[in-house]
Amino acid sequence: MSPDRAPPVGGDDLVAAPAPAHSLGLLEVLLPLWHRRWRLLGGLLLGALLGFGLSMVQPLRFTGTASFVVQPLLRPSQSVVSSALPALAGLVGGGGGGSAIDLYVTMLRSQSMTDRILDRFELQRAWGLDFRIQAQQQLARRVAVGMGRRDGLVQITVQDEMPQRAAAIANQYVVELRQMLQAFALDEARQRRLFYESQLERARQTLAAAQQQLQSSGFDRAALRAQPAAAAERYGRLSAEVAGAELRLAAARRVRTDGSAEVQQQLTELAALRQQLAALEVPRDGGDGAFVGRLREFRYAETLAESIARQAEAARVDEAADAVPLQVLDQARPPEWPSSPRPPLWVASGGLAGVLAVAAWVLLRHRQALARLDPAHQQRLALLRSVLPGRR
Repeated sequence: MSPDRAPPVGGDDLVAAPAPAHSLGLLEVLLPLWHRRWRLLGGLLLGALLGFGLSMVQPLRFTGTASFVVQPLLRPSQSVVSSALPALAGLVGGGGGGSAIDLYVTMLRSQSMTDRILDRFELQRAWGLDFRIQAQQQLARRVAVGMGRRDGLVQITVQDEMPQRAAAIANQYVVELRQMLQAFALDEARQRRLFYESQLERARQTLAAAQQQLQSSGFDRAALRAQPAAAAERYGRLSAEVAGAELRLAAARRVRTDGSAEVQQQLTELAALRQQLAALEVPRDGGDGAFVGRLREFRYAETLAESIARQAEAARVDEAADAVPLQVLDQARPPEWPSSPRPPLWVASGGLAGVLAVAAWVLLRHRQALARLDPAHQQRLALLRSVLPGRR
């Protein structure tokens, strides 16, 4: 029997198994650390000094911040539509503040916007980069765009080594976004104006033809006694409004999708007008009715031409207007104090890293010391050495 093993107790063959020496409890972790507390303190101070030194060699970065508020925009053409049917005025509007903010944030992060900023400030040459893709990636890392869906606030934050350039880049983002929105609005208004002008020319030709037919028909005394002018005028006005609503719907579908609020408003307006027109379309009698019919056609053509003329004029006003649905809240100013690096954060991080490194080294040495006191560990170590090459 080995002398390292205890003799059996009584007549039983049970042997008390020794506790494994390599398992570390909480006390076995804290005691070595407390015993080497001065080394931990030295690691803390050394790490803090290294962190402070690294913070001193980091390049200074300044932060410029600009912000603007997204506001709902009411176009003159929408005012014309609302005046035509006041009951439907509440349906006129955009697709919501959240979707507009998402659109503006996407435009700010777009490739076109990035290229404009790079060319405006010549950042590739200023940063000393060889490839344009490197400048694009560098700018994307230095620019942050934050948005608030409830208040409609968009904030642009730019970091740069020069405080004046950081503020200038942040302000230029707002300027470039305004120019892009103006270009999009101008193109849309131009398309609508050209469409309405072509339809207006056709409506005027139809009005001239209807006027000639009315003048050539003479007067019908029976129709005059029945006073059909009021009914004909109302019927012609509703028919013209239906045609005008159809034109507005066609114009909206050229620049909007069917799911947009503007197209849905036009569909609702057209359905209401068609319902009113259907109530007036009663079967006519077997009489001649040439004067009444031609009077209706003339009223219809006249009202239609007036409606299209109002829409064309509103499109011209939209094209000439300089309305952009964003209001600058704060312009970026050159910062007086660098935003990075932050020496306290570097010192704290370095001190923590130094303490952890020394603590890991102390616990590793303590574990090795415990392993050397374990006979089973020594036997496994001797067996491992015996099978190594050159040890036979």
